[in-house]
Amino acid sequence: MTEPASSKNEFIKSYIHPPITLETYEDYLDPKFPSCVTVLLLIIGLFGNFLSALVFNQKPMKKNSTFIYLGVLCYVDILVLFFGLGDIILITYFKFVIRNQSILMCRLHTFLTYSSTHLSSFIIASVSVDRAIATNFIGFAKFYCTQRTAHRIILLLCIVSVLINMHTLFFLGYHENYFLYFNSTIFMTNKTACYCASLYGTNYDKFMNPYFQWLDLIFYAILPFIVMLLSTFFILRVIFMSNKRIESKLSRNSFAFLRANGATETTSEDTRPKNTLGTRLRKSFIRDKANSGRNYNYRLNKTLHLTYTLVSINALFICLVGPLALVLIVIKGKEKVTENKLLFNILYILAYSNHSFNFIFYGLSSPPYRNAIKNLMHRQGKRSNASWNTSQPNRNRSIKANNRTDT
Repeated sequence: MTEPASSKNEFIKSYIHPPITLETYEDYLDPKFPSCVTVLLLIIGLFGNFLSALVFNQKPMKKNSTFIYLGVLCYVDILVLFFGLGDIILITYFKFVIRNQSILMCRLHTFLTYSSTHLSSFIIASVSVDRAIATNFIGFAKFYCTQRTAHRIILLLCIVSVLINMHTLFFLGYHENYFLYFNSTIFMTNKTACYCASLYGTNYDKFMNPYFQWLDLIFYAILPFIVMLLSTFFILRVIFMSNKRIESKLSRNSFAFLRANGATETTSEDTRPKNTLGTRLRKSFIRDKANSGRNYNYRLNKTLHLTYTLVSINALFICLVGPLALVLIVIKGKEKVTENKLLFNILYILAYSNHSFNFIFYGLSSPPYRNAIKNLMHRQGKRSNASWNTSQPNRNRSIKANNRTDT
């Protein structure tokens, strides 16, 4: 007795397990959002960060701990753009989801993406702490704001970022078999799919959602926000106090300063300063004071330029990453709702813009950065001229040799 076809179909359908779509950027992609923005952002970010890395690797720049942090930040931002925006471009233009290819690719890509974004935020926060200590605790800054300390802190931050995201290398992703049913005849094939997610119902799944999602938000945005705001407050407080002291000093004119030190001795008959030994000594002392004041102003201007650079970077981070963090807190879990897709597309691109536009603020707020670029271009021009000058005599010799052979 043969079994009815309908019962066979029901039996087959009960064993069919359709592949689950993995949670990637394509789940949040809105067709209205222009895809060319990601390509343009990637090109600008790679160019700017490579240029900044060359600038910060110059010996004069590496003497300052702040520029050491910013130099490493350039390389980290390149990784963020490469793994983040690169993944978006592959999905948008080539429909290629790199995390779906294998468990190894899933774990590596997720680990590198999360680790680089966390490390980028940690380094920006560390720069803020470095400048806050340099401006508020001068004595402690001699030991903390050094090249050796900066390298040690960067190494420590790398280790912390790796430890935070190491679980993805061991537990994220799983394989699952499913059947493909083609038509009403009994014809199906067994397939194996790679799911770049935590297995539903497991302890790791309970850890990923919601605990690790909150940890990711805290390490990427909330904790750096707090550190940056506190550091910026202490830095600006010192700047305002320094400006008040400078204004009070500049209010004294040179003549009043000379009179206060007794450099001019006047009488009713002769108002010219007497050229006595005491007068010459006082004038020499005044010149030394003026020179020391100029040196002080030079150091102060250098500190202010570094501080302005830091404050601009902090403001950029807060303005571009802050909206994403705020929206994720308010409407968390609703990223894939159709009405919210365009909003999240814009917010994610803004967050990636933070890793692309730093070099613009370096150039606007830091004269040492601009001077380093000029020196870099000047050296490149000298090298090209030197190579042309060395090659020109060789050309002349070859031309003369050819003329001799012709004659």
